[in-house]
Amino acid sequence: MSSKSKKKSKSGKSGSLQWAVGVAVVLVALLIGAQWWANRQDNETITRAAAYYEQFPTQGTRIGSPNAPVHVEEYFDFQCPHCHTAKDQVVKRLLDEYVAEGKVQFTYRFFPILGPESVLAAQAAYCAMEMNAFWPYQELLMSKKGTGNRGTYSRDNLIDYARQMGLDGTAFRDCLDGERSLQHVRQAYDQGVRMGILGTPTFVVNGQVVNMTSWEDIFGVIDRALAAAAR
Repeated sequence: MSSKSKKKSKSGKSGSLQWAVGVAVVLVALLIGAQWWANRQDNETITRAAAYYEQFPTQGTRIGSPNAPVHVEEYFDFQCPHCHTAKDQVVKRLLDEYVAEGKVQFTYRFFPILGPESVLAAQAAYCAMEMNAFWPYQELLMSKKGTGNRGTYSRDNLIDYARQMGLDGTAFRDCLDGERSLQHVRQAYDQGVRMGILGTPTFVVNGQVVNMTSWEDIFGVIDRALAAAAR
């Protein structure tokens, strides 16, 4: 090979290397930017949720006055797409229009049926509950809209979400890995099974399972229960 050919070969390799390095730098920058944006969105969700839920009396997974005449429960799974929709279409309206006025108390019931991340997310929410942070924590988990056991609610991510909220990461991890959180989730699931619940979301009003064909059905049942309580 001539010296000129060798120079061209070295020049070509050098150019390819520089191109590869440039692409790697761009990819790293994009990943850092995406992570920064995700963290910013999470922080905004946490701040907004903390301010919103402060207006309500809460105890565990229950929100609203314990003296409210109507008790609405939702058996749900964090990975359930319809539960994500129900949060926007039913729960938000329920809190703003009924719970805020003292008419209804609302309780989330864990019913993880869509795989291992559903169970982990429910356990993590229980641990947040023990640390008096269930409501903003569930808001953060719901905002992720994780489905299909793709890692959104992995053990490490759930612990990271807790740390983002300012919770003690070590205590949270110990709770998540402990038997107590799993027992609580199992008890909630078993309770739902005993009631004949087969899927999520399922709403229960004053102990009666609501058969829904549309989101509006739940509000009709609540209004009738309120009318009956006022007699």
